[in-house]
Amino acid sequence: MVRHIEGTIDYEKRNEVLNDNHKILIYLDDMTLTDIASQDGSYVRKFHTISKLILENQIRTFPITFDMEYDEKDVEKSSNYSLRVRIVADGKTRFITSSSVPVLTKGYGDMVDIMVEKIDLM
Repeated sequence: MVRHIEGTIDYEKRNEVLNDNHKILIYLDDMTLTDIASQDGSYVRKFHTISKLILENQIRTFPITFDMEYDEKDVEKSSNYSLRVRIVADGKTRFITSSSVPVLTKGYGDMVDIMVEKIDLM
């Protein structure tokens, strides 16, 4: 069954305008980590994306609203899920989420407000 996560993406400086050639990428990740041994004996933490939403050139100012679909069968109550956002313009990441945005399980719902941070390009 298809379910939805709804929310807003915001930036502290609301007067920021995205350029004409941008993509907003929203990922729903299963954050239930699996440690995988690397060749040097250390461990790498892996998670996987269960849904992805791409908004292209639709919205140019903050706050940005979204409605993301995911398949209910991909979500287990004992697992941890999080959203992350990247806003890309001209092939370069301009904004990201800098911290986890938990959703769906462990008391977290399906409505979120996400703050992004601007990547300083030198």
